[in-house]
Amino acid sequence: MTDAVVIDGAVGGGQMLRSAVALSAVRGRPVRVENIRGARPKPGLRPQHLLALNAVARACSAELAGAEIGSRAIEFRPGRIVPQTDQRLDVGTAGSVTLILQCLLPALAAAPAGSRSTLVGGTDVPFAPPFDYFAHVFVPALAALGPRVNSTLGRRGFYPKGGGEIEVVVEPSGAIEPFTWGHRRPVVHVRGRSYSQGLPGHIVSRMRKAALAVLDAAGYSSAEIAEEIAQRGPSEGCGIVLWAECEGGGRLGASALGRRGTRAEQVGEEAARALVAELHPSGAVDSHLADQMIVWMALAEAPCELTTSRLTDHIRAAANVAGAIAGARFSLDEGPPARVRCEPAPGGFGKG
Repeated sequence: MTDAVVIDGAVGGGQMLRSAVALSAVRGRPVRVENIRGARPKPGLRPQHLLALNAVARACSAELAGAEIGSRAIEFRPGRIVPQTDQRLDVGTAGSVTLILQCLLPALAAAPAGSRSTLVGGTDVPFAPPFDYFAHVFVPALAALGPRVNSTLGRRGFYPKGGGEIEVVVEPSGAIEPFTWGHRRPVVHVRGRSYSQGLPGHIVSRMRKAALAVLDAAGYSSAEIAEEIAQRGPSEGCGIVLWAECEGGGRLGASALGRRGTRAEQVGEEAARALVAELHPSGAVDSHLADQMIVWMALAEAPCELTTSRLTDHIRAAANVAGAIAGARFSLDEGPPARVRCEPAPGGFGKG
């Protein structure tokens, strides 16, 4: 694959792989990712990466080489994008289903017709967006760009057993609308969900009350946090997701997961403090959403801009990949608030 863009996958972990393949699928540019997750204790492809690769390859009729557990390099040559109807993607572990969607959604959004996917694995696991963040923060942001996603939670899946299930219906768009998300508008409401599965119900209320106390002290006294208690499920765990709704529809989010040996009150306080920290610099989106928007900015019809609380290594890595594969030019300003500008290269979006 001599004409492929070569990406060093050592820095940025699985995100480098996901961003590279997502952009390759939509822009139709072959890519080779080398030294995959080279800095991780267990380098190479893990089950969730392999599932994402194969799913995107099907969605864009790609030729894929090196797709096996432990592989340190893959070659991906995309073809024509086709919709995926009623596909079922089972990680077989607690691998994050929302991270798989980060890789797959651009291709589904560029397809000539809608897609429906059921994903089985981890819905609420460390180092990945929990389901409620995906549904209440990321999906509304994406809708402003054109693609519509309807997500439904069947059951939650926690580390290490997983077994969670979600259904996602994607209505594609012919283009990604450019956007300018400058300084954050005033917060009109803070909402959230405190949840558990297979654990004593009092954990949920304790997380909720602790989060509300932190939010009240920060000036968000009208926050509403719903409680969800599942007596049993394929895995046990708990967590809390919070999101701030701003004038004009913008949202910022934060979350925390329960951990063995960590009191429920500490989990609730952690999520609330993280949300307050995201709101303090007046960025229009939180740092996690900024990271996830990089690929979409590179695929937009015209220049885009957003502000966020801080520039993370994930933002920088994603911008580098988007520049190499999609030809987008990014400008990063530390702020505060931090500012990300993107001038996408011509190339179009839908290829179906």
